[in-house]
Amino acid sequence: MYQGNEIALEMQGITKVFPGVVALNNVSLEVRRGEIHALVGENGAGKSTLMNILGGVIQPDSGRILINGTETSIPDPRAAQNVGISFIHQELALFPDMPVVSNLFIEAFQNGRGILNWKRLRSETEEVLSRIGLNVSPTATVRSLRMGERQMIEIARALLRNTKVLVLDEPTSSLTERETKVLFGLMRELASRGVSIVYISHRLDEIFEVCNRATVLRDGQKVGTVDIASTAKMELIRMIVGRDLREMFPKSNVPMNQELLRVEGLTRRGVFEDISFALKAGEIVGITGLMGSGRTELARAIFGLDPVDSGKVKVLGRPISIRGPEDAIRNGFGFVTEDRRNEGFIADKPIRMNIVLASLHKFTKWGWWVDEKAQERAAERQISNLRIATPDSRRWVKYLSGGNQQKVVIGKWLEAEPKIFILDEPTRGVDVGAKAEIHEIMNGLAQKGAAILMISSELQEVLGMSDRILVMRNGRLIADLKRDEATQEAVLALETGGDR
Repeated sequence: MYQGNEIALEMQGITKVFPGVVALNNVSLEVRRGEIHALVGENGAGKSTLMNILGGVIQPDSGRILINGTETSIPDPRAAQNVGISFIHQELALFPDMPVVSNLFIEAFQNGRGILNWKRLRSETEEVLSRIGLNVSPTATVRSLRMGERQMIEIARALLRNTKVLVLDEPTSSLTERETKVLFGLMRELASRGVSIVYISHRLDEIFEVCNRATVLRDGQKVGTVDIASTAKMELIRMIVGRDLREMFPKSNVPMNQELLRVEGLTRRGVFEDISFALKAGEIVGITGLMGSGRTELARAIFGLDPVDSGKVKVLGRPISIRGPEDAIRNGFGFVTEDRRNEGFIADKPIRMNIVLASLHKFTKWGWWVDEKAQERAAERQISNLRIATPDSRRWVKYLSGGNQQKVVIGKWLEAEPKIFILDEPTRGVDVGAKAEIHEIMNGLAQKGAAILMISSELQEVLGMSDRILVMRNGRLIADLKRDEATQEAVLALETGGDR
């Protein structure tokens, strides 16, 4: 890794004001050449706004940007790319119905280079995919890939460009531990070549593993920049949230009563097979497994989003038929999907409308009349409960930060009041303060008698919040561990097929 102090990127005195909100107030960021620099802060702290300015998506009200010491104007995203700035966003910017090779070389189509050498493009695609350890066909459509594989395609596309500054926004949110290690290796390799990396993540363990320095934003202002090697984790957390967070996984002991959910022999051929487990009122059961284990597909099938070939789902001991999400909701299920952008909310609609999507029957009469005052009260209730950062409930969801969008998705299901919650990556892309809040919400639901099935790629979250842990591998349920027998080493061995 580059050891000098040469400054590759400098953002000086950046200020940006939106109607009613000071998003950035005289913020500065300095990134050295060959450095992996963390940009951290709670949702709404200003990280996305600062990076959108760097990427030419929006313009600052004041301030300037210097690349390698030269003041640079970045009026649009193409200008950012032309000066060597590449982005990998948390919400992926891929064309789902196009093949991998076309997504990697999309600029060739946009630049109108004429006849393309598809043999060469496929060969280059295979080479870069091999480099990042991703075993997919260049001709496979992006839609056919899992979320983590799509994330790696974005990373591969950035590697093909002449990148000087690479911005990674929550890049590991859908990656397995093995894929994360591959990514970190690539980041270190790029840094050793002099590429500067801005790394945005709420996973502090990752920041302490791979980053050199960290700049902290809070409420649109710069709190400070610290050297990671000489900074304690709790010190960084205090800088981020402005308060102590004594415990990140505040698991409560809740009496477990009657059985709410039983799954018997659930099978979807080629995806998962013969899955059986039970879930009691007041119980939080975590599901873990590597990508391709079938954990998300199982959750989608239980909720009726995907069909099954055989098996039964029982609620309160009674077999039920779930042919779609409507049946699941009617039988007391709620589902927080991992793909919030495409399945969790309607981006071009206000918070108030999104909050009531799963419980419209509570706010309508005669099948057509909507009680807008009751709808507004519901939205304000969830905005307050979840501390959603927004001027009001009329703000469109697409204008919220990723973490606040996740809170809207959770609030939608809290308003519907299901008894069985399926939470797929409930804290993905959520800051440390909001993560603790969501964990407290889970505890509160369990105390009220709800049953929670939680899927998370963050093993510490699974270990910290679960009463039991289900381990899946290659579409099969291979272990059902009690809390006191589940260790990180034991779960990782089961996930990977090693010895316990």
